[in-house]
Amino acid sequence: MFFVYRILSRTLTCKLQFYTTMRLSRIHYFLLTLTTSLLFSCEDVVNLPVDSIPELVVFSNFSDQNGLEVYVYKTRSILSNEPTEYVKNAGVKVLAGEELLEQLHLVVPDESIPYYSTSHFTPEFDKEYTIEVNVEGYETITAKNSVPTPVNLEDVSFEPLVSPGKGDDVMVNFYTSVSLRDPAGIENYYHLKFYQELTPFTVVSSNDTIFGATYLAYPTSVDKVDENAPLTKYDKDQSYLIKDTYFDGQYITFNFNGQYSFNPTETVPGRFLIELRTVSKAYFLYHESLNRQFQNNGSVGGEGDVVFNNIDNGVGNFAGFTSKVNSFKLTD
Repeated sequence: MFFVYRILSRTLTCKLQFYTTMRLSRIHYFLLTLTTSLLFSCEDVVNLPVDSIPELVVFSNFSDQNGLEVYVYKTRSILSNEPTEYVKNAGVKVLAGEELLEQLHLVVPDESIPYYSTSHFTPEFDKEYTIEVNVEGYETITAKNSVPTPVNLEDVSFEPLVSPGKGDDVMVNFYTSVSLRDPAGIENYYHLKFYQELTPFTVVSSNDTIFGATYLAYPTSVDKVDENAPLTKYDKDQSYLIKDTYFDGQYITFNFNGQYSFNPTETVPGRFLIELRTVSKAYFLYHESLNRQFQNNGSVGGEGDVVFNNIDNGVGNFAGFTSKVNSFKLTD
């Protein structure tokens, strides 16, 4: 089955939205971290050892296709049964150098987690931005990052083979290849992701059909064909982290075999999406270290690699990315 992020505009913390032009306009998800323990799913919380003073966690992954959404909350003792305290009285602003671009405003969605948002700010490529977070009783938190110039998907193929699965399920085994032309002479970092659109439906007694909100689902598995390909499997969502160390300036193709299933009596499949994110170094290092902790420990918060942190006077991640997406119909 799939691991799912639903598209329910601002009703879930993890959410995905996209333009019909096949470019993802928004991909919001937050992974809040400590230096040695982290929040990986939207339901988990980050704990600190007993008697530790709570720290502030700040998280924002942002792109050129939307403004900023910044999450701020406090860590808590590992023995605490209290709910996570999300900070609603912070002063959050974004700057370019010394120039104040915008003061962020608090958004409190129904049945979801509060965050701070810009109203008119849109990041430019390769321009460094600073966020500044002020909370009473804490030192001023700052972080700097930029949105890299996007690298296009040069050639993409998707070859599905549909067969009966268990019960009412339909099994889809697929082969896909993805090509890109890496810019020469600079370090480039990528995150390659795969999704299937699914729309739930219900047939009512009058034979009318009610369709629910479309969501994006991760495949059950996506495996690289060449075991020596310079790709790092991101176990959480069957995606791949890529650094151009071994193919700087080259045209390169990656090949994958994958699988997923869906129930056609409950959902209608839409497009299969292949997304290439060109990401900042801070984005790459954060997700690489996050993945390494899971691989080494099998769970959050164990001993092992420290999760990358680029927040001054706090913990978390402030990192930019750009996104290019190709889509295919299951019948193609």
